Amino acid sequence: MTLAARLLLAFGLVAILAAAIVGFSLRDASRQVIEADFEDRIEAAASGVRLELGREAEALRGLLVPLCAHDTFVDKAHLALERARGDAEAIDPGSRITMRAFVPDQARALGLDDLVLVTDKGLILGASDVARIGTRDARLAQMIASPAGKAPHLRSDPGGGEASLEVHCARASGGVVVGLVGARRIGKILDRIGKAHGVDLRVYDPAHPPVPKAEAVVHTLEIAEVPELRVVAAVRRDRLWEALGKLDGAMLVGGLAALALGLLIASMLARSLSRPIVALARETREVVAGEPRTIQGKGSRELKDLAGAFNRTIAELAAIRKRLAATERLNARREVARQIAHEIKNPLAPIRAAVETLRRLRAREDPAFDEYFEEATTTVLQEVHRIANIVTEFTRFSRLPPPNPEPIDLVAVAKGVVTLHASAPDTAERTGTRRVELVSEPIPKVMADRDQMVQVLTNLIQNGLDAASAVRPDPRVLVTIAPLSEDKVRVVVRDNGPGVSEEMRPRLFEPYATSKEKGTGLGLAIVQRIVFEHGGEISYREATKGGAVFELWLPVSGPPLLDKPPPLEVTSRPPPAKV
Repeated sequence: MTLAARLLLAFGLVAILAAAIVGFSLRDASRQVIEADFEDRIEAAASGVRLELGREAEALRGLLVPLCAHDTFVDKAHLALERARGDAEAIDPGSRITMRAFVPDQARALGLDDLVLVTDKGLILGASDVARIGTRDARLAQMIASPAGKAPHLRSDPGGGEASLEVHCARASGGVVVGLVGARRIGKILDRIGKAHGVDLRVYDPAHPPVPKAEAVVHTLEIAEVPELRVVAAVRRDRLWEALGKLDGAMLVGGLAALALGLLIASMLARSLSRPIVALARETREVVAGEPRTIQGKGSRELKDLAGAFNRTIAELAAIRKRLAATERLNARREVARQIAHEIKNPLAPIRAAVETLRRLRAREDPAFDEYFEEATTTVLQEVHRIANIVTEFTRFSRLPPPNPEPIDLVAVAKGVVTLHASAPDTAERTGTRRVELVSEPIPKVMADRDQMVQVLTNLIQNGLDAASAVRPDPRVLVTIAPLSEDKVRVVVRDNGPGVSEEMRPRLFEPYATSKEKGTGLGLAIVQRIVFEHGGEISYREATKGGAVFELWLPVSGPPLLDKPPPLEVTSRPPPAKV
């Protein structure tokens, strides 16, 4: 994953996590604030209800007592009932009409929702609700029998069941009792207070339990001024969900905006960071591929420091590589010199013997001198030619130059070598029919020395043809070229010969190690050296159906490190001050 993609992913995750954390925290805090607001509103409503109902109860407590004590109308009603000796049916019609009209007017004047003029027997003489006149109500009879002036009590209207605050007074004399019972509905008071505070208020009714707490915030209020009065205050959670929904929408929009802003910043930051890094990586690949130059770090100070450290490291590695190469060449020459010394000793013995014999025969003037001279000089010339071949091969090995890499088409190079060997007439006459094939896949151009690659392929193909033609009339060599990975190519040279013997395999790539009668043993050593100096590897394995298989791979970028180290003074970082 690229740096830009990582930055985009990181900033996106940070934006999402930050929005989620802040959003959930804000949502939870908002929910708590809203619920606390609900609680405050309920408490405010409760205080208002208590205050209003307390005032209402206090006002109602002394509202009717003066009427029963001093009001003319109550006096007339009591007098009429006293004249009728307690028989309401015997009251004259004029007094009845007066009572029927007076009670509603008095109720409106006192601001009562209901007012009833009743006898101690529960007979209703006058009422705001005309339909109740002439009926009996035992509850009212029991009420006016109790002392007046106490706190109002709670009742429900017979018709609708709406709760009211009820007070009474009574006039008793001459064995006749007349009383007034007035009521004022609580619902109006609760509606007024509830609307002011945004709270639903109603009198507690066991038959209709409060709204479940999952749907609303509910409190039950006890009103001390009115015994047995309980008020249910509720704020439905629909408002909470609606407020949270709006908050969620706002947070979603804000989170998307934060995500977009984060991605935009990440994109700009990724460009500013990745461009110098990509440029630095490209320059380092070119340098490692063999272009002797320094890299220029651009961007932040860290990248410039990295470029300077890379240049110094490349310089040190190049110097080490040169020293190692020189050491390897020196060791190789020492080994070859040892091998040459061993190889030259063999032809020197017959040369010495032939010369010494000729000297003895010459000294004795032996007649066999002329006959032996031809044989001895022939032997000396053959061994001298052998020594010359050994010296020539050593010179080729020791003077092998370092690779001069350039972009080459390795398949095209292989085709040329294969065509040359497949059509060489002298080789065909000497070894019989030979067949060399090339199988290739598309590969990129390889940084390599063209001449040395020709030498590698020529040695491997010629070795395969020589080995196969020694044991069979139809020698064949198959060359396969294919990509090994994105940055490597593989070359396989396979023959149908006898393969390499077990005792020869450990010394296969040593100089002068050979199983041929006329071979020098430097061919595979030169191949291995060229492959190694190109940064590749070569190995041998036995084919499953017989024959030898040489497999080598080469880096596409060519020999590693620089052949010429870059000058340190050109790096982007200034050298340390001298002290």
